[in-house]
Amino acid sequence: MNLNVTAMALKQLRQLKRTKSKVLRIDAEMQGGCGTMMRFKLIEDEPRKSDMVIKAEGIDFFVDLFTKRNLDEELTLDYDEHDGFLFESEWGPMGLECHLA
Repeated sequence: MNLNVTAMALKQLRQLKRTKSKVLRIDAEMQGGCGTMMRFKLIEDEPRKSDMVIKAEGIDFFVDLFTKRNLDEELTLDYDEHDGFLFESEWGPMGLECHLA
């Protein structure tokens, strides 16, 4: 998996006040009923035994197996002043909520 981080996203990530014992996690959450969709969140979390680590621009992003199965192989993490952090793939924007201070 390849994660590209835009200059704007990198600037915002470096300004975050993070807890030292926690990691940045890309987390998938299923939403909806019959028309299920996947929403991706960027959160601070505890590392998990089965995590894989994606390194991008000197930053480690942790991903569990469930999330990895639902992410595209090529992702871009961008930042928008109104929408916050956004993932984009070859299929277009992917849902993302940011739960970071």
